[in-house]
Amino acid sequence: MDEQPRRSFPLWGSLAIPAGVLWGTLLGVVTGAFFGNALIGGLIGAGLGIGIGLTLFAAAIVIASGKV
Repeated sequence: MDEQPRRSFPLWGSLAIPAGVLWGTLLGVVTGAFFGNALIGGLIGAGLGIGIGLTLFAAAIVIASGKV
């Protein structure tokens, strides 16, 4: 009787946006430092990370909506 309710939304979907921002910023800073401007690289990387994170979040919503 102490059965936990099954979580239908995937964990990776919940972590997609914050992980995308962190990894995108980190990779952008490293790439930007290599090419001469770490600040611009970090900003571009953060923007790309948000975009990828939102894409994965949308995929998680689609997957969760199909589960019963």
